[in-house]
Amino acid sequence: MPIKKYINKILEKFFLCTHIPIQAFEHNGSLINTVGFNEKFKKIFNDNKVYNKIKIQTLANKNNSLVTIHCLNNIYFTAYCIHPKSMENILFILGPYSSCKENKMGIVYKPTDSIKYSIFLLRKIIDDNIYDLEKQSIDKNIYSLHVKKAIDYISLNYDEPITLSDISNYLGINKSYFSSIFKKETGKTFTQMLNKIRIEKSKELLLETDLSALDIALSVGFNNQNYYNIVFKKITNETPMEFRHNLRNY
Repeated sequence: MPIKKYINKILEKFFLCTHIPIQAFEHNGSLINTVGFNEKFKKIFNDNKVYNKIKIQTLANKNNSLVTIHCLNNIYFTAYCIHPKSMENILFILGPYSSCKENKMGIVYKPTDSIKYSIFLLRKIIDDNIYDLEKQSIDKNIYSLHVKKAIDYISLNYDEPITLSDISNYLGINKSYFSSIFKKETGKTFTQMLNKIRIEKSKELLLETDLSALDIALSVGFNNQNYYNIVFKKITNETPMEFRHNLRNY
C-alpha cells in the first residue's frame, strides 16, 4: 500500500479518537490529506497564515518537533513533524481546537495542557502504521525467505549482542552472500536494520518509563550510551532526551 494511504489511515484513526481536525503536509508544503476539516476551519487556517508560521518556527528550532500557533479567540493549531525515513519530514497539523468550552464556531474543546496526550496518541498511531507498512512489505514476498527470516530473528533478539555471523550461521548461508542480498532487498545493511529496530524499541521505553538513557541503551542492545545517542540522533534528528522532553513536557 502506498505511503500516502498509510498517512490517510493515520489521519482517520486520530480524528476518530480525538475529534481534532488534522492535516498532513509533505516537506515541500504540498497537502497530502485532511480529516475533520471544513471550509470554516480552512478559512481560519489560511487567514492566520498558520502553515507559514509553523514552518518559520520549525526552521528556527530544529531540535523541537512540536510547534503551537495561537489564533484569535483561544483557537490553536499544533504541528508535529516526524523524521523516520519511511515518512521523512511529514508535517502533521492538529486543529483548530479551542481552549474555551463554549465557542460558536463548532470547534472542538481541548485544554492546551491536554494536547500532549493527543501527540502521544498520534505518535503511537504513526508507529503502529509504520510497523504495519514494513510488515506488509515482508508478508507480500517483497523479501526473499532468507531476508524475512533475518528480520524476524533481529526483531526477536534485538536486545542481544547480535552479529552478522550470528545471522549467517542461523540462516546457514555465507556471510558475504547474506550481506549482499540483505542490502539489495531492504536498502539497509544488517547493522542499519538492527539499529533501526533497537531505536524504535527504545522510543517506547523513553515515553513509558523513567529509565535513564544509559539503562534504555543497554536494555535494547547497545553497549554504550554515546553510540546509542549518535544512532538515535541520526535516525530521528533528536537525541533520546530531546525526544522524551519534547513529547512529555510539551
